[in-house]
Formats: sequence, structure tokens, C-alpha cells
Amino acid sequence: MAAGTSSVIDLLTASLSQLEKSLVFHPGSLVESHTVVQVSGLDSIEVPVALGRYLVGALAGAVGLDAQLFEDLLARGVDRREEIRGTVNRLIGPDNVFTGPKQILMRDTRRNAWIGEGVGHALLTLSAHKVTSCVDGQVCTLTEIHQTPNRQGLDSVSTYVQNNVLGVGIGESKATRAAASENLTDAAGLFIEVEEGIHGPDLRARLAAFRFVLDPGLKDQVKDSLWTDNASYLPIVVFQENFDVTAKRPKLAQLKQPAQRRRVIVVQLPDFHGFFDAVADAMRAAVDEVIL
Repeated sequence: MAAGTSSVIDLLTASLSQLEKSLVFHPGSLVESHTVVQVSGLDSIEVPVALGRYLVGALAGAVGLDAQLFEDLLARGVDRREEIRGTVNRLIGPDNVFTGPKQILMRDTRRNAWIGEGVGHALLTLSAHKVTSCVDGQVCTLTEIHQTPNRQGLDSVSTYVQNNVLGVGIGESKATRAAASENLTDAAGLFIEVEEGIHGPDLRARLAAFRFVLDPGLKDQVKDSLWTDNASYLPIVVFQENFDVTAKRPKLAQLKQPAQRRRVIVVQLPDFHGFFDAVADAMRAAVDEVIL
């Protein structure tokens, strides 16, 4: 084992523990077309550093398909450090200066979108360490965080278990200061595509990979019909300006899965851009902390 590897895992473990301490998962509230899950605490002063370290660790290979931290594929050494630094800069930019229209577009559609997806990934990872209201059970497996922003297809696929019954979580993350309602409608469109069979190959590939890490009794439940029979749709919306998250959503209402498995996870921030700037700064600093 390379010197310092365990200390990095300890650092990332502490980061997850800080997120778990800071974040509050409020009980799901069933409304007409879906279930509302509110997550608060991201505005805590400790969260950006903890989240930034976690996201760099995830990019560096420290988070396994079982949503647990592991050392085997953790990037190490100067060359890998510069590789990850380059990846971070491509994802979030080298600084937080966004003055022209093109830079502002990059901030809103690339940087914030990717960090918003990272927030969703962290919430589901925490849901593997303890039961939360994000899913109706406890997360068992989770796909890797994407290394490119705006990747086509599904933002996240997870499995979760309740009473030894396996379910599939299909996530779509949105980050917007003022257009949360429109973004939620867009996310619902992806879940309609899932029920129309458009994302079947992607789901089969993800579930096939999960079979290698699921317990034997759960592995046997991984079948082609799993996401038809027992899926949860998990739109995760990070936003600032108020919107009526309890209003009926026609696109969500038309989905075949029951309303308790259409779980709209909302994260409201008092300072949207300040939060994303702080996480971005923490990620840039975390490269030298995580890649030794």
C-alpha cells in the first residue's frame, strides 16, 4: 500500500461524516403526483470543503460501485495528480471569474450542472451509509460520478433494498438559481423516456455491473424487468428561488411507478452562486490533499 493512501481514505471518510452531520433529510411528504423530500443543511459553513474533497475523491476512484470508500483504484503520484487537476479544471474551470456571456453559460450549464450532479451523488452515497428519505430503503450500489458535464443519458442509477426486496433508483440532477419548476419538468421527461424503453441498454449495463457487488440474495433479483416492476424516480433539484414543489406535476403523474416512488429531492440554498463558488474552490484545493 502506498504511503499516505490510508490517510486519504481517512480524509474522505471524515468528509462524508461531516456531510452526514451537517445535512438533514426530512421525511418524505406525499402529494398528489409525487413525494417531496427536502434536504437542508448544505448552507452549513463546513459543507463546501467536505463536498469538494468528496467529489475529488470520487473522480480519483475512491468510491466503489457499492458506494463505499476503497483504496485499490485511488489515483496516486504526481502524474495522476496533474491528470485529476486537469479533469477538475475542465469540469469547473480554473477560477470563479465569469464575466462574459460564454463564461456565464459555462458556469450555469457546465460547472453548476456538474456540481449539482455531485450533490446528488453525495446524497445517495450517504443513503448507503444510513437510511435516508432519498429512497424507500437503503442504497446498495451506485454508479460512478461522471467525468464529463452534460453527459447524455442517466445521471445516476442505484439499487436499494427494503425488507430484502431490491429496487432501482434512477436519478436526474438539476441545478438552477431561478428555474427550478422548469428544470423539474425537464427531469420528468427523462423518466417518461425510461418508461418508453429509450434507456433500456444503459440500465441493463449498469445493473449487470452491480451484480458483481450485490449480496447473493439480492443479485438473484437483478432481472430485465426490475426497473419496470420496482423503480424509484429521483429528480434532485438544487435551487435558490422559491417554487411550489407540492403542486401537481402532470408529467410525474403520468408515470407508472406509484407516487411514493416518484421522489422529488429538493435542496434550497440561500446563496446559490456563493455555494457553487465555494465548492469549486474546495475542489481545486482538494486535488493536492487527495492525490498524494
